[in-house]
Amino acid sequence: MTKNRKPGRISSRLAVVVGSSLAVVLAVLGGTSAAVAAPASGTNQETQLGMHAVGFDAAVAKAHGYQIVTYANGDQQSVPIDPRSNLPKSVIVHPRPAVQPGGRARPAANTDYAEVWGNCGRSWIRVGQTGVNQVAVASGFSNTPATAFFWSWDVSLSDRNGTSHQTYSGAIFDDKAARVWTGLNQFGFTFDRVAKGGATLIDGTICNSGNPSVSIYL
Repeated sequence: MTKNRKPGRISSRLAVVVGSSLAVVLAVLGGTSAAVAAPASGTNQETQLGMHAVGFDAAVAKAHGYQIVTYANGDQQSVPIDPRSNLPKSVIVHPRPAVQPGGRARPAANTDYAEVWGNCGRSWIRVGQTGVNQVAVASGFSNTPATAFFWSWDVSLSDRNGTSHQTYSGAIFDDKAARVWTGLNQFGFTFDRVAKGGATLIDGTICNSGNPSVSIYL
């Protein structure tokens, strides 16, 4: 991170334009309510999607007395082959977003969000599927104990083809900042994390970003 770069104040008109654009993209990624909510005072927390069902292995199910059924709306569930058995049914797995004519997916709730807190505030990241094999990622920080005048960010994205990076750095004069990267091609899945970065505050404090991470299947 560059520590001695002279900051420049962003004009109020530009700040409004940037802020409006960011709000629109964050809404597409699933809303901003989670991104701006602060935890109770004196707590450190990380909110992140845990293990979740994404499909079934029919051969494994059959070997253990189960069969996979598909309901009229496309939902799937593993149920006992013998209805008289005491085997429990599985959770219901909802279908992935259907692809519309022209190869574009319906706007999906296929998103994940995570944040980490420390004595320098909050570092967060959000990913959302925006099309077939495409995602948008938003990330940033907030709630610094003093105004930040410069920040630098590095988000890594991993899929079945490897790992790439999206970066940004620039002058600010605020206790928060965020960046959105759109039109990112990811295949099979995406695992995204804040790899490094942080902010320099006007009191000289250097705040490292922390490493919140998110993942979704595509």
